[in-house]
Amino acid sequence: MTSSDSMASGSNAKAQIELHKELAPRYAYRYSFEFSRLFQQDWHAEMIGQVPAGATRILDLGCGTGFFLAELCEHHPGAVGLDISHEMLRVSDQYVSEARLVTGDAERLPFRPACFDAVFCKGSLHHTRDHVAFLTHCRKALGEEGVLIMSEPCNDNPFIRLARAILYAKSPHFDVGDQGFTKKGIVGLCEQAGFEVTRVWRYGIFAYVFAGFPDHLGILRFIPGNAWITRLFIGLDRVLCAIPGLSLLGFHVLVVARPRAK
Repeated sequence: MTSSDSMASGSNAKAQIELHKELAPRYAYRYSFEFSRLFQQDWHAEMIGQVPAGATRILDLGCGTGFFLAELCEHHPGAVGLDISHEMLRVSDQYVSEARLVTGDAERLPFRPACFDAVFCKGSLHHTRDHVAFLTHCRKALGEEGVLIMSEPCNDNPFIRLARAILYAKSPHFDVGDQGFTKKGIVGLCEQAGFEVTRVWRYGIFAYVFAGFPDHLGILRFIPGNAWITRLFIGLDRVLCAIPGLSLLGFHVLVVARPRAK
């Protein structure tokens, strides 16, 4: 990393710390509704189900307020959560007091090489600026049989890409530099970082929009039977995301990758 790259990384780290200091209460509010938790639990199950049998050393990279980490610890006790925001981790400690929490920069991981069997990144990559370096650090943190499991904003649909760009530019709750990825683009980044992608698919359409973020779009909280509606949306989304062409409606792209054999 050059000195200019290092300065840019440091500047972004400071910006992300300040941004997430303000966002911590919003994240707690987001998960306070039953219908939102139902959607998040399905999303989390989609990711946790990719952990290989026998994996015991698990890292949630960019764990934030710990709602995903809490579910991860139910399946894999002793998982480690790392986040750059101490304010986020203070919220996280309320939900997963038994987890090992580390305040640290995902672009400078404070772990020895090959110390994890699985690394999760739920919406972490797009908060960084040197994506290949971030993914390279993830690869180095994994053992030879380890697995990287990611979920990131998907920009394959031009309408979603435009809406996301406007939201990121206009809302104070986003950093304009935090952009999404195309399915092909994120696979390419993983390969540049020394990974072999074993699975990639899209996730979340109606449930993502209406149930995932009541702090941004809260209309569903005023509708009776919103938990039932969310379950319906989850099932519909799963069907649509399995259909070629229609899967372009997905708001996130999920990736499973392993370190490339030397």
